[in-house]
Amino acid sequence: MRDFFNMLGPKLANNVKSLAGVIMIPRELEDTVEVTMREFKSDTYPRRRRSASMAEVKEQAYGRLQDELNKAQQELKLKDEECEKLLEVRDQMGRELEELTASLFEEANNMVQDANIKRMHAEKLLKEANTKIEVLQAEVVALKALVITSTPSMPNKHLHPQLEHEKKKKEGSASPKLSFIKGHRRSTSHHDIKAVAVEPVKSEEIQKKEADPIFLHEFREWKKDPNHNNSNAFITRVEQEDVIPCLCFTNKELSSRVLATVQNNSLTIEPIPGNVQGNGNIPKKCALSEAPRICKFRMKCGDSETWYFVSEAARNRITAVCDLYTYLRYIKQGLVKSEDTDMYWHIIKLRKAMAMARLGLSS
Repeated sequence: MRDFFNMLGPKLANNVKSLAGVIMIPRELEDTVEVTMREFKSDTYPRRRRSASMAEVKEQAYGRLQDELNKAQQELKLKDEECEKLLEVRDQMGRELEELTASLFEEANNMVQDANIKRMHAEKLLKEANTKIEVLQAEVVALKALVITSTPSMPNKHLHPQLEHEKKKKEGSASPKLSFIKGHRRSTSHHDIKAVAVEPVKSEEIQKKEADPIFLHEFREWKKDPNHNNSNAFITRVEQEDVIPCLCFTNKELSSRVLATVQNNSLTIEPIPGNVQGNGNIPKKCALSEAPRICKFRMKCGDSETWYFVSEAARNRITAVCDLYTYLRYIKQGLVKSEDTDMYWHIIKLRKAMAMARLGLSS
């Protein structure tokens, strides 16, 4: 019976003992109870050991999974930090690339702007040099005219100022003799020794040019806003009176293309290469006039790869029109710094050149 109470445990044994004191258990039942408790003990204790071992296995598995989870979280954290570093590197490279691109574009823009400024400056210097050359040529022509009008018997006072000075000196010293001779003339032989007064030759008067007030007004109105060419009376007059007649050839279609490319500044005209001329294969039919002419020049319109052979007369007419449009283009770009009247007379000169080229005459 003591073994029975030991198997029940302290608490349960006290409860059973208290009940045993109240309830009288027969002796026969004590043996049965002891056998039953031995069987219960043999069946319950292994279950408890198995439950304890399963709890330990679960606890170990949970601990192992917890360690693996912590390890995975640590690796994930490291990978996140690495991704953040890579993103920062990518953003930094993108910013550096944008800055490099912007600097390259700015440098290219500055180079283009500097090239345009240098080109405009060179064109301005060329224009000034051409103006100086024209002035010098005019002075040479005037000097030649003075030299031609000066003769030994009648020297020009502009070329020989010392003669005028000597003349005044002789007139001052010979004035008493002249008065004596004038009052007491005795013979014709005495008349031969008197001083001769040389009349100065007047230089040729420069013919004053009178500008057409209507055309000059139209030019000034165009110069105020040169971008609107189509609706301007000045451009319309020049094209109708000079440009279109100068480019009027037998081949109407090609003439229209030439006019369009000249206005767009995309016409190419050049001498025929020397190897073609050396082989004796010079074309003998002008593409514009469609007449049998020796063609020493060729041209192409815009981006076309087709070359057209033209005669020298046709080439002169085309270049005369190109000179006009080039000068008008310089005025639009602000490269011409002359007065309105000077630009007007230069345009008149270009119109004259177109008329002369159209008539087959040299300007």
